[in-house]
Amino acid sequence: MSEFSLDLNEDQLQIQKWVHDFAENVVRPVAHEWDEREETPWPVIEEVAKVGLYSLDFMANAFGDPTGITLPMVMEEMCWGDA
Repeated sequence: MSEFSLDLNEDQLQIQKWVHDFAENVVRPVAHEWDEREETPWPVIEEVAKVGLYSLDFMANAFGDPTGITLPMVMEEMCWGDA
């Protein structure tokens, strides 16, 4: 049995950087505006889909991660962008 760890592996670190950069460059600049308007940010959601974060392949891989860390890490980075 392997030891439990919350350390990210190399793939997870790459995904974290990719999602963080996306959140920083696409989500964060417009998050306040969409919050003020109290509307769903469809243009941002379309960008999320274009880069593959909203795809079945990405979600299947994230859900299939045996560490269980990838999907929460992605959500944390996206929420950081929306903060």
